[in-house]
Amino acid sequence: MTSPLAAALLLAALLLASFAHLAFWRWKLAAPGQEDERLEARTADGWVLCLGRRRPRSAPRRPPVLLVHGLAMNRLALDFGLEHLSLSAHLAGAGFDCFALDLRGHGGSRPGPGQGAPRRWTLDDYLGLDLPAALDAVAAATGERQVLLVGHSQGALLGLAAAAHHPDRIAGVVALAPPVRFTPEAGRRLRVLPVLAALRLTRLGARMLAPLAGLWHPGAATLSIQPDEMDGPVFRRLLMNVIEDLPPGVVAHFGAFVREDRLGSLDGADDWRAALSACRVPALFVAAPADGLATPGIVREACERWGGERAYLEAPAGVGHTDLLLGRRAPAFLFPAVRAWLVGHSTPR
Repeated sequence: MTSPLAAALLLAALLLASFAHLAFWRWKLAAPGQEDERLEARTADGWVLCLGRRRPRSAPRRPPVLLVHGLAMNRLALDFGLEHLSLSAHLAGAGFDCFALDLRGHGGSRPGPGQGAPRRWTLDDYLGLDLPAALDAVAAATGERQVLLVGHSQGALLGLAAAAHHPDRIAGVVALAPPVRFTPEAGRRLRVLPVLAALRLTRLGARMLAPLAGLWHPGAATLSIQPDEMDGPVFRRLLMNVIEDLPPGVVAHFGAFVREDRLGSLDGADDWRAALSACRVPALFVAAPADGLATPGIVREACERWGGERAYLEAPAGVGHTDLLLGRRAPAFLFPAVRAWLVGHSTPR
């Protein structure tokens, strides 16, 4: 057998084995969302966004709740396939009409047919196009113009900025670990993100490695997940079902934040950090003590800058950035706290 032929056969065998590995573990670790229905929100530039809706499970309350995920994740981070770890399901149990959003390029969102939807975007597009489209879709489904917005990480930043840009549409914000600035250590560790974004292997890599999650936890991963806080089966399903590719334009936008220590539009004309003090809607800020991306000091700074009614809450010791949502203590600590705050800032419908 010639060397080129042997190499080709070996490559084919590796590809086949990889495909079989991925297909088996995708089936084994599947954790699909349990939403009641899926809605579509169409952006002005041609994207079709997906919204997973959980209808109220008790006496309905208003306004509805819009849940927005973080960087390189999808809506299942906030409506996880394991019911006891779904924040959306927990809030639906309190009577809220909940809508978990897939931002463009994530989860069930897709370019609209024949409209030339852009394939590179920044946080400005999330804020100026995706959120307004989602708000309009929620209004069409419920008749409610305003929402209570619950965001995690990047989604928390978008929620805080939306309160300044769309004050007539946002009735209140729950900001879970918003990174309104980055520590020097976090900035150094985030330098690898542009490379990962260019390779577009984050989603595939997470799914290929999902079966091995928990056997090895690299130091860089502790920026987001503390291994003692997340159960192995949950960690594996997180990697298989929730992780998405890093959008290059969004990563470049975050890179500007890190280099210039600013929070705002990519062109620098709009300062989102300065706008915090002008916001007048109520907000709850939640920090995780072991968070390597949005430390308690950073989250407290955002809370202190806030111009409206504000509250600050810190998770138990040891909880990290993503553990806040999907760690083993999230249903006992975070979910009831968010529920109580939202109930206090809503009314029976």
